[in-house]
Amino acid sequence: MEEMQRTFGALLQQLPGKTEVAELLVDVSHVGIQSGLEFELFKPEAEKPKDFYAELPIGLRVLGNYHEFGNFASGIAALPRIVTLHDLTISANKKEDSPNNELTMSATAKTYRYLYESEKSSGQKARKTRRGK
Repeated sequence: MEEMQRTFGALLQQLPGKTEVAELLVDVSHVGIQSGLEFELFKPEAEKPKDFYAELPIGLRVLGNYHEFGNFASGIAALPRIVTLHDLTISANKKEDSPNNELTMSATAKTYRYLYESEKSSGQKARKTRRGK
């Protein structure tokens, strides 16, 4: 049980706190720029409370080539906080002035934040209200 508590504590430290979310958004955009990508969309969305954590989704649409997308995904994985990529689609860029090898990648980057007891009860009430219970 003690080992599980230590592991849980270590994992919690990989989740951003409320005050660290803005810094994490900057880190994600810097990884994209350092990978050589051009952002068309960077849209932080509303926090989505779950049982004991909240998802913080970020809508992304970037221009680049296949290798730059790989560098971006690798850079995201190397961040000290947990960030995952979801709903990834890659397509040819159809703009007339784009280079031949330029692609468009759309994705949702998600990070997660631990909900403390006071936040859990208010989040559960909000979900029940939305469901009509």
